[in-house]
Amino acid sequence: MSWLEIAGFLALGFVAGGYGALVGIGGGLLVVPVLVFLHYPARIAAGTSMVVVLGTALSGSIAYLRRGTVHLRAALIFAIAGLPGALLGALIDQRLPQQLFSGLFALLLVIAAIRGFSAPPDGTTKSDDPHAGGVRAKFSIAAAIGVGFFAGFVASVLGVGGGLIFVPTMVYFFGFAAHVATATSTAAIALTAISGTASHAYYHDIRWGPAIAIACGAVAGAQVGARIAPFVRSHHLMRLFSLGLLGAAAWLAYRALHPIAL
Repeated sequence: MSWLEIAGFLALGFVAGGYGALVGIGGGLLVVPVLVFLHYPARIAAGTSMVVVLGTALSGSIAYLRRGTVHLRAALIFAIAGLPGALLGALIDQRLPQQLFSGLFALLLVIAAIRGFSAPPDGTTKSDDPHAGGVRAKFSIAAAIGVGFFAGFVASVLGVGGGLIFVPTMVYFFGFAAHVATATSTAAIALTAISGTASHAYYHDIRWGPAIAIACGAVAGAQVGARIAPFVRSHHLMRLFSLGLLGAAAWLAYRALHPIAL
């Protein structure tokens, strides 16, 4: 890699890591479309992204643990249940056609964008109350196991964190406060991403040069994202970022429908 490429990957990692830690979804939503745009094969983009997700989540988790906003019991259940899901996802990824991958990831981005646009203003829901659903919130263990398995599978197949599933589930179904859900999701992703990264490494799906460069930027960005999270009105950020998600989704959808042209 040239120094210019390294600088570009570091910048990408910083932005992806900062945003991922801020909203608890890892950083793959930014990294995977960029790598696919740079003509990386789908499974290589997913595998390389998993290294970045791991770095982002580990860095963000440290900051959130210091603040005491992680629901440790929920994070462990999600993570343990997500391990077999991540292993299955890496196996399925070897047999997933790139055209289908592009279509699935486009759908995932649209779902994320809808979530961002529909996010209510801070403080207008019970889930935004810092005293509602805190770090001692109760939840169904059986439901948490099912959610963890599915999130681990999706994360491994698409090369993203499981936060797109963890965060809304904790907020809207388990009644967690939004800031606790974000922190807990980040911690769970850190644990499940270890399995996902190891699986993709076994199948030689990782480009280590770009992965390390992006991950280094992501580690720094995640610290920043986790630190400013309490001071940012998340619904504004989500709605602005959703425009970028829709743009990436449109590009991937076009790629799925016109694989030869691209």
